Amino acid sequence: MGLFACAAPIRQAPGENSGVRHLRILQVNDTYKVEGLENGTVGGFARLRSLRRQLESDGGGPVLLLHAGDFLYPSVMSKYLAAEPMVRVMNLLDGDGDAFDPNMVVTFGNHEFDNPDPGILLGRIAQSDFAWISSNVRYRPSQGAPLQDWDRRVPVPHHLLRDVNGVRIGLFALTLNSTEQDYVGYRYTEDERCHLVRTVISALQREGAEVIVALTHQDLEQDQWLAREFPEIDLIAGGHEHFHIQERVGKTWITKADADNLSAIIHHVTLKTGQPPAVTPHRVVLDTTIPQDRLVQAEVDRSLERLATAIKKTTGRDGATVVASTIHPLEGLEAAVRRRETALGNFLADTLRARMRTDVALLNAGGIRINDNIPPGPVTAADLEGLYYFDDTVVSFQITGVELLDLLRHSIAKAHLGYGGFLQVSGIRFRYRISGPAENPLTHIDPSDVWVQRFGDARLEPLDLKRRYSAAATDFLWNRGFADGYPLFRQGAGGSSPPRLDHGSPPSFRSVIEEALALLTYRTITTRIDGRIKAEIMPP
Repeated sequence: MGLFACAAPIRQAPGENSGVRHLRILQVNDTYKVEGLENGTVGGFARLRSLRRQLESDGGGPVLLLHAGDFLYPSVMSKYLAAEPMVRVMNLLDGDGDAFDPNMVVTFGNHEFDNPDPGILLGRIAQSDFAWISSNVRYRPSQGAPLQDWDRRVPVPHHLLRDVNGVRIGLFALTLNSTEQDYVGYRYTEDERCHLVRTVISALQREGAEVIVALTHQDLEQDQWLAREFPEIDLIAGGHEHFHIQERVGKTWITKADADNLSAIIHHVTLKTGQPPAVTPHRVVLDTTIPQDRLVQAEVDRSLERLATAIKKTTGRDGATVVASTIHPLEGLEAAVRRRETALGNFLADTLRARMRTDVALLNAGGIRINDNIPPGPVTAADLEGLYYFDDTVVSFQITGVELLDLLRHSIAKAHLGYGGFLQVSGIRFRYRISGPAENPLTHIDPSDVWVQRFGDARLEPLDLKRRYSAAATDFLWNRGFADGYPLFRQGAGGSSPPRLDHGSPPSFRSVIEEALALLTYRTITTRIDGRIKAEIMPP
């Protein structure tokens, strides 16, 4: 994206009060599990409520709670219960499930639009006892008007002004346009964003905002662009990346927390007369040192019971049913599976390759939605639900050695950002080199760094750029891989994906995994990390 000056700096309106004033903002993003991770031992909304209560009871006054999007979808609970338990739990983050919480503001993540039924989203907005905000997302059936809460007819505004602890905070919000639905439109081209951001900041300044906060759900580079073009923004509280990010562009902080409330970010804001606001962010890990709020945890437990009932009704088996066992840890945390080789990724990719009888298999890590680790021991039916959350089928096709090399190069280019397009692989061993700064590294793969084990062969052979290889993947990658930056896969937008090799009705990814588990000796998974993806850090 080209850079250009789309707005002249706007002078911050000075505070009317004299002396020093303080404010705290609590930020989270990308929360898919109400209970947290690792069987609820870390993260979760019950700990977030406790943290907020602690902050508000220590004499510092009210706390503004911000959620930067992605909480309705995708999760196993939302898949079975239409996202209703998530909002029910979030309504309790002020300690009162019936009262509106004026100091809690959320925006849309791209996954808020996963469900093709607009009534689901509108119903969740109506259910919310907190404020929604969006500066660029519009509900199409209402001819460009703000997205509407049909029950209360309260619009989701372009911007908000909140007075918290005597400080006037101006908020606006942006959501990237990566999820296509007929009922939603995005104003997200560069010139559209320039215009609307300039408009909402001007409006907030006229209304007396002393602190400008952008609540965003977009790629980090777009947040960096926003900070460069609009230096009058004091804080960009962002989401979309699923791990902690904290950096400064000019005077503007850009922050993102770890997904599933594994961490939260506390922003200490100080205002002194005649000076711009000073923002100091601090990451807090929500581990066992923070107790679980009893009221919220009780609602979490009820939600888990409802989920178990729904899974049993739909699948015919209890979520606690043991379907297999594993000798080695199966790492499904996004911080691992979206960045490097894991035993879980190896098992899933190996299973896909074996079922389709192809030379290689490519599995986009973003399709693995368990976001948790399965320790050595039993694997349950509930564990599997997170492995095939999406109703994908499996496909096979041919690619050239050049195309395979390009795919691997793109796969690891954003590994440092926990990118959902990172590929777990089978039938391939490769290494890549990393150089440059950790926050913006350069990656490189030579053809000689890649080895392929053709189906039926016992040994690996060097990648042949002129050879054609058979490959297996899910239909998401084959249809819409372009959305993750793979231009080769564009069947859904131009029909350029490689011709398919499979014939007949493709099997579902779910059935492929279930069949493979049933064939394992003693139903035991023995897959481990075996060095098929190796990163080599180059000296400066």
